[in-house]
Amino acid sequence: MTAEAPHWFKSSYSDNGGACVEAATNLVTSGGVVPVRDSKNPNGPSLTLHPDAWNGLVQFAQRDPHWLKSSYSNNGGQCVEAATNLIVTDGVVPLRDSKNSEGPVLTLTPDAWAGLIRFARQAAV
Repeated sequence: MTAEAPHWFKSSYSDNGGACVEAATNLVTSGGVVPVRDSKNPNGPSLTLHPDAWNGLVQFAQRDPHWLKSSYSNNGGQCVEAATNLIVTDGVVPLRDSKNSEGPVLTLTPDAWAGLIRFARQAAV
């Protein structure tokens, strides 16, 4: 590695209270590596990745659906969930029933998703 100190940052994909992965991409230029560690154990070991491997890991994480519940759900959170993070990578927005996370998924195009959002906002007024 290098004498430069790693500047750790937490993954923006961590929606579980911040307990996720931390990386230090500042070492790419000086050391040609990206150290990665468990944010729950900052004094523990780190995995050193080649920048290409780091980019592949980031792309993989972006393809995983990150389910978000509808902000229009006033019934205790039992509503629809959407994974809008897949618009950029896959060109789709998967939807599912939040009460049945293992159930079927409806996949919409970005235009259909935008239309559904417009309809929901008009109906909520």
